[in-house]
Amino acid sequence: MKKAVGFFDDIERQELIQKLRDAGHGELIDALLENERDVYTKKGRLNKSGACRVLDWKTKDLEEALKDCRQILKDEVES
Repeated sequence: MKKAVGFFDDIERQELIQKLRDAGHGELIDALLENERDVYTKKGRLNKSGACRVLDWKTKDLEEALKDCRQILKDEVES
């Protein structure tokens, strides 16, 4: 039973990631997934300066993109 739950969780996670990509956040999603060492701390928190370096973005741009992603995910969970 646990395997089935994990399978459905993976599908749901992939659907959410695709929604973010469809909304124009593919570059951000790819950077976060492909550069875990550089964009997350040892405790698993987002390292904004590391993410900005990887993306070559300004902090304000990253914060706006993250805010938009949170709203998309919030809307998805509520519906």
